[in-house]
Amino acid sequence: MRKNTIRIAAGLAAGALLAATLFYVSFLRGRTTSASPVPELLSLLPAGAPTLVYVDVAAMRASSFYQHRPDKSPVAIPNQVYADFIRSTGFDFEKDLDRAVVGSWPPSDHEQIKTVVIAEGRFDRAKIHDYATRKGKIERQEGHDVFVFPQGDGKRFESITFLDDHRLAMVSGPSIAPLFAGPNADRTADPVRDRATRVDGAAAFLITHVPPIPNNAGAGQPPATAQFMALARSVQWITVAARPEGDNLRLSVEGECDNSADAAQLKSMLDVLRMFGRAGLENPKTSQAMTPATLAALQNLLTTVEFTQAAERVRILLELTPDVWRMSGPVKQQQ
Repeated sequence: MRKNTIRIAAGLAAGALLAATLFYVSFLRGRTTSASPVPELLSLLPAGAPTLVYVDVAAMRASSFYQHRPDKSPVAIPNQVYADFIRSTGFDFEKDLDRAVVGSWPPSDHEQIKTVVIAEGRFDRAKIHDYATRKGKIERQEGHDVFVFPQGDGKRFESITFLDDHRLAMVSGPSIAPLFAGPNADRTADPVRDRATRVDGAAAFLITHVPPIPNNAGAGQPPATAQFMALARSVQWITVAARPEGDNLRLSVEGECDNSADAAQLKSMLDVLRMFGRAGLENPKTSQAMTPATLAALQNLLTTVEFTQAAERVRILLELTPDVWRMSGPVKQQQ
């Protein structure tokens, strides 16, 4: 049972570190730049998305935290389609994209996953028009000129339309109709937007409704695994938000459970995981496999991380310093 508990602890710790890594690399802003008014961009999305992502890219570029990264080279572009788009239109998200909000819906029986993106920045409409003429087609939909681009095997499409000179909408599929779906819906009753108001002022956030976990998941497994699956099944919503404080980045990860009893158990499990994490870092074999900078950063992370519980909500608070950039250094070879 102890071995299985350690495996569970290691898996959850790895997941937490992955979430932290994704956010400090992608969703940052600086102390000299204030977060943009999120509700304005949210108002352009159709209501009801179970997953919502907001990123202030302009603030990320100005981030003091981000400027401490050791590798100042441009982000590599592995996608040849996007590389061609940059060459043809002059658009580069590192320089020209300021803010973006993404709403995503799971696939239904008759359609694939639906995604709507609202992007704000600097776009050359004439060059994008020419690119669409060569690579796709231009249609008139919902009173807008729509650029429709085939994707992959030609059976999937992406549609782009300008909302004004500095904002455009991208919709998965050959039509922008989802952008205008449910215009009369009561957005104040939208659960994901309600949660977005709790992180107002964050430079970036991710809010998602957790898909149901089957009741038989974990069946036949050791008691520790079954207990973990029961707690995981109780988590209904996850909210991750990033906010800078000085040169550091404040990261909040919040899970909403079915009830306060499950939330209390989840908080207790996190405390146990921290204990296992500290013990693991004290193991000589573990420390020898890491660079001193990585070991120090992880030790500081486990020392400063805070776990709190209020009613059905459990929150993890992390203070990331610029030292975490050095965690990406080379791994020491064991002797």
